[in-house]
Amino acid sequence: MNGAGENRVMNRTWNRIFAVGMCLGLAACGADPENPGTSPDASTCTLTANTAETSTVSPSGCPVLTRDTSACEAERKAQGLSGYWLQFSCRVSLSSTTTNGLKMVRAQADGQPDYKSFYFSSTNACYETYSGGIHNPNSIAAQRYTIDFPVVQDRLSQAMRGAIVGLALNGVPIFGNFAAPGDDIFTEAKTFDRCGAHPQNTGVYHYHSEPYALSYDDARFIGVMRDGYPIYGRKDADGSAPALDSVGGHTGVTADSPATPVYHYHVHEQTSTSSGTLGQKQWFLTTGTYRGAPGGCVGCN
Repeated sequence: MNGAGENRVMNRTWNRIFAVGMCLGLAACGADPENPGTSPDASTCTLTANTAETSTVSPSGCPVLTRDTSACEAERKAQGLSGYWLQFSCRVSLSSTTTNGLKMVRAQADGQPDYKSFYFSSTNACYETYSGGIHNPNSIAAQRYTIDFPVVQDRLSQAMRGAIVGLALNGVPIFGNFAAPGDDIFTEAKTFDRCGAHPQNTGVYHYHSEPYALSYDDARFIGVMRDGYPIYGRKDADGSAPALDSVGGHTGVTADSPATPVYHYHVHEQTSTSSGTLGQKQWFLTTGTYRGAPGGCVGCN
């Protein structure tokens, strides 16, 4: 497909995603998008559709969720996708594409969580009260992300720059283990909501550390970093604690590759060396360095 044709397809896809995302996130509405005359149900958080709570709950009270992806599985398999890509929420649009001669998996998402948060507007059906964290002055807003993940990864390690460095399986972006210049990420961690995330000043909701609605002290698949390598919870598939390299990953089997060892990242604990938060610990998603070169992203900064 030529560039113009691909752009038309992307625009049509985005128009559908963003229209639904604005409906679900900014109004949390229940109106039928095919029949705009229907009345929205302002009491229902439709972002949580197709999720179910497990018995695993974080100390902050966030249950790990399962997600029913049966509605989009056939379409994804038709794109040639398999393994952990089939675990992404159907709220994330996935497709196979080629960029500069390299095969990519393209993800498009609006960045909103599929659970309630005290960072939604208090008039939003997806708002919840929470007393366990400090509320920063920002609120969640629907975004438009298009991220390309290399299918064949390299080992051209480089520092993570900018904001978004990966995408969680529920469509929420992953940020690095660092804060804006002049801020301390360990201090910022006190502003995370019940499920371990917060928005910045333009409403971009994101994870820096263990995303409790996806994983808590386990080996679950969390998402994919922009260099194309997947990230899992604290543990290996056999329940053991992995020995990680300097960028937070290692080569080994996973639940998605039980027979063939593959390189992947893990959530891992880090300790603050800053004077104001000295000794504070946090289970971050990154070390601030990619194992490979990241793919492109629209809307990531």
